[in-house]
Order: sequence, then structure tokens, then C-alpha cells
Amino acid sequence: MEPLFLALNNAYILFSLILGAYAVMLAARGVPLSGNFWGALWTNTGLATAIFALALLMTLTGLRPYGIPPSEARQIRWVYYLYGIYFIISLPGLFTLLRGNDTGRAGIWFGSVALFNAAANYRAAYGLVDAWE
Repeated sequence: MEPLFLALNNAYILFSLILGAYAVMLAARGVPLSGNFWGALWTNTGLATAIFALALLMTLTGLRPYGIPPSEARQIRWVYYLYGIYFIISLPGLFTLLRGNDTGRAGIWFGSVALFNAAANYRAAYGLVDAWE
């Protein structure tokens, strides 16, 4: 189950990078965000939801996200679940805050959040958690 989890995490990181670059490119060209972008945004959110559901399933089967915090012994990193919740609500929350705005400024916001999500997920998957045991 862990290889599938890591594959989905890698897919989310790459998808967020591409989504962020796409949003910034649309903003730079002065093109409003289209249905293609909104579909990609909701696909990204669905992927984050699938990753979180798989993490919960792994937890229910007895696996826990272990990591080594600075200068301490190995411990369960429960904060990983907060990262997962953030990834699910960040882009839809921004959509709500911007009230469905599709201007270039909104493209910059969506691009920034998507790129931040890619970096944060990389940190969560490869820096925060060493293994699921």
C-alpha cells in the first residue's frame, strides 16, 4: 500500500507544479482562467483527497507515519494528517475567497498556492515522514 501512496504523492507534486505553472502562464498572457483550468484544479483537489483517504486507510490497517524530528527520538508524526487536510481545502478555499474570479490576478494567486502545495507536499512526504510502519 505504501508504494501506491508514494506514487500518488509524486503525482500530486508534479500535478501541482504543472497547475501552478499553467496558472501563472495564463496570468502572464492576460487570458482569463477557463474551464480547462477549473477542471484541472478540481482534479488536483480530488488527487489530494485520494491521498488523504489512502493515508487514513493505512492508519486503520495499523501503519503510522514515523519521522525523526530534530534532536529527538523517532516518533509518530501526526501533523502529516493536518498537511493532508490543508491540501484538500487550500485551492477550493482560495476559489471561495476570490468568489470565482477568473482574472490574471486570480491566476497569480492560484499559481502561487499550487506551487506552494507542491513544495509543501514534497516536504511532508520526504522530509517529515521517513516511513509508514
